Amino acid sequence: MEYKEMTERQLRAEHAKAAGEYQRIMDKCLKEGQSYDEFMHRAAEAKEKLYLVDKYLRLKAAATVEYGKEWKGDLMSMDEFTRKSKDGLLDDESGDGYYATDNAKSDVRIMPSDVIEGLVRTDFSHVMWFEKDKEAENGL
Repeated sequence: MEYKEMTERQLRAEHAKAAGEYQRIMDKCLKEGQSYDEFMHRAAEAKEKLYLVDKYLRLKAAATVEYGKEWKGDLMSMDEFTRKSKDGLLDDESGDGYYATDNAKSDVRIMPSDVIEGLVRTDFSHVMWFEKDKEAENGL
């Protein structure tokens, strides 16, 4: 069964299974004194599965929405977020996005790579984008 056909419950089970496999590989590499590069090589398949399952899980996750708060992020329409993502102005490393409406933010993340891959929910009209603080990232 493909991920897009799975229910949220099935996706959560797949995610747990892949996370367990990732942890088993990490534990084995630690016990064997393997390098980080060797661990990453051995865990590549489990990491890829976690990445993909996470994307599909966010498409089907039940959203909790918060109203009446002032957010320090940038509220943009889904069209604007899509355009900026496709133009390379936003990427997965530059900030964190959450599905939103014109007056509320959900707890479900959206990533610019989701847009590029065509994995976008249609039940939200906006995205709340929180740009990562470059100074904080650099320890300043």
